Amino acid sequence: MRTGRELNSLALRTRRMWGEDGYSPIDIFAIVDEWKEMKITIVKYPMSSRISGMCIREKHDTVIGINSTTSYGRQRFTLAHELYHVLYEKGMQRVICDLNMSGDKAESEREADQFASYLLIPYDALMRYGGDRSEWSLEKVIDAEQFFQVSHQAMLYRLVFDGLLDKGLAEEYKSIGISWEAARLGYGSELYVSTAKSRQYFTTGEYIRKVEKMAEKGFISNGKREELLLEAYRADMVYDFDEEEAERDD
Repeated sequence: MRTGRELNSLALRTRRMWGEDGYSPIDIFAIVDEWKEMKITIVKYPMSSRISGMCIREKHDTVIGINSTTSYGRQRFTLAHELYHVLYEKGMQRVICDLNMSGDKAESEREADQFASYLLIPYDALMRYGGDRSEWSLEKVIDAEQFFQVSHQAMLYRLVFDGLLDKGLAEEYKSIGISWEAARLGYGSELYVSTAKSRQYFTTGEYIRKVEKMAEKGFISNGKREELLLEAYRADMVYDFDEEEAERDD
């Protein structure tokens, strides 16, 4: 099993590969969508309440599925977790990942959780942000998870793992109404709440690029293009639907 130090190094190497530094928050969905060399398709789809996501690799193409009924913070963690399987597990073809971050997990799942945490919150970045053990009040925890854009559970998991927060205090922090506490500190609830049902089906990345390229080169008809996009839950591209305008109309 890889050590925490090794996983942090892998996370930093991954950030450098993307041209990112080791301290700033990252927009992981945008980075992976634009990462054409890896040919990754991201599919957001409502899955079982026990599953956070999955990944499938077929030759040079990879599909990462994200449980879209989870919060935005959890979805970011899930994508980082699945990337570990894709990038650093030899021979990986298909993996389905449990939503639970604790308990009895396979070694590869524990490694993927730790890698995801370090990818979103590198060790030195957390040390620079938070200081020592005595400084982690509930307000500080919420500020940090908002800064790094991770779920409340993921932040508590990480602080306990790094020895910055007592397990008992973490359980106390876990039991609070996080959306209300975040609102009290001036934050929105987007990081903590489930995705709206109208947005739980969505595909981005390589699949969309391939469909558009085939249509542009005349390999498929416009009707086939629309069929393929609709199968990928991209009615917005077929009907030229502007989500922001629709929201304003509502």
